[in-house]
Amino acid sequence: MLHRFTVGGLSCAVISDGQSEPPMEPPLAAFYRPDTGVPEHELHAAVAAEGRGRSTLTCAYNCLCVETPAGLAVVDAGLGPGFLGYGPAFAPLVGRFGAGLAEAGFEPPDLAAVVFTHLHEDHVRGAVRAGERAFPEAVAYAHTAEVAFWSDRDDVLPDEQRAAAREAIRLFGERLRPVEYGIEVLPGVHTVDAAGHTPGHTAVLLRSRGERLLCLGDTFYDPLQLANPAWRTPWDHDAARSVASRRRLLDWAADDGLPVHAYHLPFPGLGRIERRGDGFTWHPLTT
Repeated sequence: MLHRFTVGGLSCAVISDGQSEPPMEPPLAAFYRPDTGVPEHELHAAVAAEGRGRSTLTCAYNCLCVETPAGLAVVDAGLGPGFLGYGPAFAPLVGRFGAGLAEAGFEPPDLAAVVFTHLHEDHVRGAVRAGERAFPEAVAYAHTAEVAFWSDRDDVLPDEQRAAAREAIRLFGERLRPVEYGIEVLPGVHTVDAAGHTPGHTAVLLRSRGERLLCLGDTFYDPLQLANPAWRTPWDHDAARSVASRRRLLDWAADDGLPVHAYHLPFPGLGRIERRGDGFTWHPLTT
């Protein structure tokens, strides 16, 4: 799946690495749990208020490509082909970024940069599959705190989380450039503080000719988390900071009318954030 659009003078495309489909859609109760501050009755009430009668969510992997004056960049790279971590039935649903890149008229060597919002496996594995860099000419960017965290925390991180991050750090080697918040890593591509989900979780702001797009990574997974921004997930490393970052970024997107790219919402994950009571709501941009 491929969706082209522009942000000012930047030619962009969302290329899907895939997304879950029934019966492989994950249950809502796996994302919003009592041990992460979401009592079961609150989840049931929120689902009822939504009015859709659902018990699962569609988890997509929307990779954002940007043609910059310094070359083609992708923000996050998906799970890649041959992923068996969610079982063999899930593997055929992902690993489609390479085909989408070819459909867009590019080949892996054309990628000049990979900007990682963070180093969870569903964002990095597609860049380092089969023990090699999938994009041989690309330089990678990730926040300094993110690189340090995954490099140093052997004692507390599950092997399946640590392996992909470690492999990315090892394979990119000197091509991995640790960066800070508030800088322009490529022309028109800026880093924004979104820490909490992981220590160096990074939002990406595209800015060109007066137009903007805010790429939010894993700031939220599902519209229920917009309506309830204090809800956390099991994958948030710093609960309080993740909530604070989510509220700050959603406030900004709503107040400024910023178009938003959401990595995990159904393809293409482009929309706008509007306020609704104490929370927010999602309005997809038509394709």
